[in-house]
Amino acid sequence: MAEDDAKTAEDGEKPKKKSKKMLFIIFGVAILLLGGGGFFAYTTFLAPKPIPDESIPGLEANLPEPVGEIFTMKPFVVNLADPKGKRYLKMKISLELETVEAVERTQKIAPKLRDIVIMMLTSLTFEEVMTPEGKLQIRDELLERFKLAARPDKIKNIYFSEFVVQ
Repeated sequence: MAEDDAKTAEDGEKPKKKSKKMLFIIFGVAILLLGGGGFFAYTTFLAPKPIPDESIPGLEANLPEPVGEIFTMKPFVVNLADPKGKRYLKMKISLELETVEAVERTQKIAPKLRDIVIMMLTSLTFEEVMTPEGKLQIRDELLERFKLAARPDKIKNIYFSEFVVQ
C-alpha cells in the first residue's frame, strides 16, 4: 500500500473514484422513461374504451336495432335428396318476431311453418347444404316463405341454432 501511495505521489495523479451518484441518476431516468412509456402504452392500447354518453343528440341513429321476441321451433330431422347415399340434416330454427302477440300467432301456424321447412329441405342435396353460401340461401328462402305464411306479422330474421349433416 505504501508503494501505491508512492507511485501516485510520483505520477501526481490520484486514482479516480467511481461515483455512485451518477449511477443512481441513470437508473432514476431509466425508471421514469419506462414508467412513462408503460403508461402511454396502457392508455393507448389496453385501457377499456369509455362508454358513449346517451345524452348526445344524433347518437340514437348509430345504435343497433333492438332484438325482438324469439320463437324457437322444434328440431327438424330430414333426409336430403342425395343420390349417393343416405344423408340426414338436423336443424333447429329460431324466428325473431316484433311482439309477444306475434309469437303467440306464430305458435298457432307452427305446423304450416314446419311443412314449409320440410318440403324445402328434402329437395336439397348435400353439396347445396354444406357450403356457407348454401346456408345463406336456405335462410333467405325460408325467410321469404315464412313472411308470406305469417302475414300480417313481420318476421325480422331467422337463426339456425343447430345445423348438423350426417
